[in-house]
Amino acid sequence: MAWGLGMKQCLSILFICLAVLGLLIMSGLGCVTLEQNHSTGHAWPATESEFESKSYITPECSSVAECLQSIIGDPPYEPTEEGFDAIRDWVAYNIEYASDEDQVGQKDYWETPEEILNDPRVGDCEEFSILLCTLLRAYGIDAEHVYVVIGVNGNEGAHAFLMENWYQDGEWRAIEAQAPAQLRSGFPLFPLFDSELDRYKIIVAFNDIYYYDESFPWGEDQANSGTLTEVATAVNNIMRLLSQSLDYLSRLLFNENQQDVSCINNNASILRIFPAFLAMLSD
Repeated sequence: MAWGLGMKQCLSILFICLAVLGLLIMSGLGCVTLEQNHSTGHAWPATESEFESKSYITPECSSVAECLQSIIGDPPYEPTEEGFDAIRDWVAYNIEYASDEDQVGQKDYWETPEEILNDPRVGDCEEFSILLCTLLRAYGIDAEHVYVVIGVNGNEGAHAFLMENWYQDGEWRAIEAQAPAQLRSGFPLFPLFDSELDRYKIIVAFNDIYYYDESFPWGEDQANSGTLTEVATAVNNIMRLLSQSLDYLSRLLFNENQQDVSCINNNASILRIFPAFLAMLSD
């Protein structure tokens, strides 16, 4: 009987190990927990001039200041990586994706941050990027370090995202404005990767101060190296979480604290996804 129980525990733990590994792989490398109708292909409105493009980034807007205060707290602000991530998370989780045709019946239409922050808080890639850039500028990220960019990729159309070099001390990287810095539990999975942005050729970059449509502050090699660094960091985080999970499971296997099935990390209890197997372990 004891042998049978031991085998049951071993098989259960083996299954959980494989499931944890699968979840970590799916959630790594910038996978986004967002609605499945998100898209990366959009038309580029050729009518947007330098002045018009700059006018969409409004760090002095009162609605932006109120939003930033709700995310970070009261000013003055001293930008930190944690604050940068918190702003990115807020935009990803609080703006709902909706195409321009669904919103206003037009193929492409840009909204200002004030319009985006009004209910309903919806938009497509341009709105996500405009709002994220504006909030980061209001937070204190200098204009030389963060831009909304428009990239094109053949028949796929255009896509708006950000280029920034503040977070990694001068190293340029592309970031998906629809992607949070930290994953949360309880959302359907939809993969949007920062690394996927490499396939776009940037044709325009702007913020409230600067506008580029030919040469850019970064080179192609610089942008790609930032993405590679981010991928390496994500892989390292996956390995760390996997190590923590396996350590927990090994202690469980050797009858240490078997009755305490707790969270593997602070964000979500991966093991609670498998109630049937937890019931087997507690038999």
